[in-house]
Amino acid sequence: MHGLRTFKLETKDLDAAKRFYERALGKPPYFDQPFYVGFDVDGFEIGITPEESPRGAGQTTTYLAADDVDAEMKRWIELGASEHEPASDVGDGIRVGAVLDPFGNAVGFIRNPHFSPRLVSASADDVSAREIVHEVLVPIARERAWALWSTGEGLTRWLVDDAKVELRPGGAYEIYFVGSAPEGSRGSEGCRVLAFVRGRMLSFTWNAPPTLAKTRHEHTWVVIELVDEGEGTRVRVTHTGWPTSGLRDEPQWEETFVYFDRAWRRVLEQLASYAETGTKPA
Repeated sequence: MHGLRTFKLETKDLDAAKRFYERALGKPPYFDQPFYVGFDVDGFEIGITPEESPRGAGQTTTYLAADDVDAEMKRWIELGASEHEPASDVGDGIRVGAVLDPFGNAVGFIRNPHFSPRLVSASADDVSAREIVHEVLVPIARERAWALWSTGEGLTRWLVDDAKVELRPGGAYEIYFVGSAPEGSRGSEGCRVLAFVRGRMLSFTWNAPPTLAKTRHEHTWVVIELVDEGEGTRVRVTHTGWPTSGLRDEPQWEETFVYFDRAWRRVLEQLASYAETGTKPA
């Protein structure tokens, strides 16, 4: 059993509820099926289902992530809880169930292979030693290179047309590679600043592009390092946080790794071109 994962709502009108929460949360659902709509809210989930409970719509249940829903329910029942919602597959590999504790409170358990935000509870054993590393020497001062990475304005000078950067731990680090795409599909939406040393290092969470749907809603992380070298700056990108087990067995992880190995090389080529010419590459 892991931490709190999902807050489930029931509704008589799933489409209307989906539209409401899209507006309220400012993003589309990461999972959208007739039986379940899920929203990723900074590593936690709001899940909406058609009305199921005999108590009627408007009911909520908080779910704990569990590797084995049936075993966890059995353990709780042996401790004095009672079955509330039988463990069942609800579709696409999602399994849920719930108990009532001895005091009448509903506690749910969920195994959802589509939603596993490792940054909530990742340990050293969850992360492999694998990493992507690329670097380039650019003919600009380190402080200027820092501004190009650490501000939205800076990123729009050389990389994209729009970006959102809040330079504080937990602040947004969102680069909109496809600004015309629907919200949630424009780029690194939902990514956050992890840490920084002004002028020298910036670290942020990172996600796969929408085309890699199986890994899109997991987060790895990136470290940008800037070092003086001669009259220029050596820029090193290290993309790490690659998973080792569980969802990590998903074949699309290898495709994601290959994608970013190429992508970060292209990004640094674009940075070098801008540093040489002062104009954003086409």
